[in-house]
Amino acid sequence: MIAHFLAVGRVRPCRDSVPTMRLSFGPNDEEAFFAARDRLASRFESSARGPDLGWVAAQILDLKWGYLDGDLTRWLPEEIEEILLELVPAKVMLEPEDLDLVIDGFAGFLRFLADESILPRDQSARLADLVERLAPRFRRTALDEANWSPGKRLWSLARSEGVDPSDPEAVQRFMDDFNRRPWAERDAVLGPLPDRHLPRTTPPEPLPPVALRPRDELEAAARGSVWYERLCRLVGYVGDGLPLTQRGNLTLAHGKALVGVLGTRDRFDEAIGDRVFKTRSSADLSELDLAFRVAIGSGMLRRRGGRVLPGPGAGWVGDPLAVMYQAWLALLTVVGPTQHRYRGHHYGWDWYAPELDASLVGILVEMYRYGAIPMDEMAQDLWDHLLDVYDLEDVPADKLAFHRGLVDSSLRRAFDLLGELSMVEVEGVVEVPNRYRGTDRTGGTAALTPLGTWAMQRFAAHFTSAPVVGSRRESGAAELLRAVSDRPEAEAVAEIDAWVEHRGDGAAAALVEALPTLDATGRGLGFRALLRLGPGAAAAVERLAADPDLAAYATVWRVDSLTAAPEEMDCAGDPERFVRLLGAALDLWGPTAAVAAWAGPAAGGEGLVAMLEGAWRVRRPETDEVLAAIGREHPDKVIAAAARKALFKHRSSG
Repeated sequence: MIAHFLAVGRVRPCRDSVPTMRLSFGPNDEEAFFAARDRLASRFESSARGPDLGWVAAQILDLKWGYLDGDLTRWLPEEIEEILLELVPAKVMLEPEDLDLVIDGFAGFLRFLADESILPRDQSARLADLVERLAPRFRRTALDEANWSPGKRLWSLARSEGVDPSDPEAVQRFMDDFNRRPWAERDAVLGPLPDRHLPRTTPPEPLPPVALRPRDELEAAARGSVWYERLCRLVGYVGDGLPLTQRGNLTLAHGKALVGVLGTRDRFDEAIGDRVFKTRSSADLSELDLAFRVAIGSGMLRRRGGRVLPGPGAGWVGDPLAVMYQAWLALLTVVGPTQHRYRGHHYGWDWYAPELDASLVGILVEMYRYGAIPMDEMAQDLWDHLLDVYDLEDVPADKLAFHRGLVDSSLRRAFDLLGELSMVEVEGVVEVPNRYRGTDRTGGTAALTPLGTWAMQRFAAHFTSAPVVGSRRESGAAELLRAVSDRPEAEAVAEIDAWVEHRGDGAAAALVEALPTLDATGRGLGFRALLRLGPGAAAAVERLAADPDLAAYATVWRVDSLTAAPEEMDCAGDPERFVRLLGAALDLWGPTAAVAAWAGPAAGGEGLVAMLEGAWRVRRPETDEVLAAIGREHPDKVIAAAARKALFKHRSSG
């Protein structure tokens, strides 16, 4: 008989119950709870109801305290169901022949609680009957591994590999070995995360809109990656299937052949000096093994019955974007580049590997959000994060510096791999020979490639807003501006800029032609696009000077693009021109900027108070808004009061 309780949680404090024995325990009452548990389990074992079943009572009590309310005098039907159909199947190691003993022991223990005057006898009988009625469902649930917790699955594997749970050294050796296994193997035991493709910490805010390159350009970049060719050749070599070793690796013969087929840099029986390092497993061939793990993790290949077979993603071979996206995901979220590199190391250098690999997605998200990031800054931020996660205060300074260098090197190697996948590009790195006949790398910046931006957008859209722009490249200017008028400003601006880039030299003229047909929102978006184009749009904008409704916008454009004559802002003696100009500035830049930068210069030498005395008489749609903005935003109290008075007159006269 084997029964092993795996995990104990902590719950809220509870009230005391029976005065002769404390039977209600809070989360910090560990010592008192275990004393009461052992006493109850022992008395149950000695009673007529519990011979050889004290272990069942002890585990049931552990669950009651650790996961329910900790009150051993109160047992509810829903708690009975939770214990039998959820907690025991998930957390207690049981042999199939022990399942009936759990039912007998639990029902007997509930009846025993009535014998001890802890539960009313009628309640005890009803609860015990419920346990016995749930027996068939309990057996099915407990035998279904889908209901096991990760901890139970792990201990089940340990037991199958001959690990004695009472031997701490054996357990530690098993855990060390298990933690070095690839993510795919660990997930097969522990079960994948709810969505293994999501980063551990999702971005709290939406990502900025991006313009993606045309599909044919992205496909060309994917086809040009060494990894596309490598994975396609690997799937082709596997064909209908190949045998695997007992450890689930490619055989040595196939591994040797594949080094040539895939063109990896692996060395078979590598000679260093006068020593030959015998290749004993295909897993020793680092680049080949990584390609194999990525193919398995992406679904292009699968293991079954001691063989590797084409997986559900084998058909992606003809779709370079699908191959590269799934390979990128598998590397980042299933295999882990740093964990794979250290898979055979036994020197403790890999302590940071899981955290580094888990941080890569977040780093790529930041590159997506902000653009290129210096490699040294990236490495320092990662090291600071590791210092927060791990307690390294007792590590000597020289060893800490050594591991700091390992982290830097590992991060750069991870980006080397992402570069091979054509997802990032690193520029400006300085390489200096070191005393170990290698090179030390410093400096440089990393940025997403167009293919990397495409992959990140597709990925990020699963957990946050990551808008794509450029779908309106072929639209006319008026159609474009109307379509984006109801989008968030950043997204609308990005869409317009993508359209402008696509239209090239003809963009300014097309925008100017569309402006008279648009509402205020579309007109503002169009003019701001012309401002971003700068002086190159001057000839097109000049055509608007003759349009009485748009001439003021043209003036704002010329002033902001530094192509206007100084007198163009001066509206002295012309209140209607003042209202039109301020209305255009309000429309384009908002009330604060319009009042601060435009109201005074536009009023001319007579000043704003004088201008306001005539402006209230102007019958224009924008008059009300202009006067209200000055009254609300102007810092001079006299001018603000004059504007509010003018606004009152304007509204009263209408």
